[in-house]
Amino acid sequence: MNQIDPVVIVVDDDESFRRSTERLIRSTGLHVQSYPSAIEFLRARRPDAPACVVLDVRMPGLSGLDLQDEMRRAGIDIPLTGHGDIPMSVKAMV
Repeated sequence: MNQIDPVVIVVDDDESFRRSTERLIRSTGLHVQSYPSAIEFLRARRPDAPACVVLDVRMPGLSGLDLQDEMRRAGIDIPLTGHGDIPMSVKAMV
């Protein structure tokens, strides 16, 4: 039986944030995948791999909240966010 290593997924349009977060996560020994947009993540994600998602809510095109809705429909409900306020947090939990 093949074991699939868990991965931390970073979705953020800010390249410097994405790269520095990727390096930080790798320094802990964890596997990381990063994507510059919600669309790129949706095209590439592996639904069979255990994952944690670090998700920026403010991105051009499909926003982080839109991506969270897509993830929820796919049965994935674990995103974190790099920016938010109380109304946005409430919307993310509904």
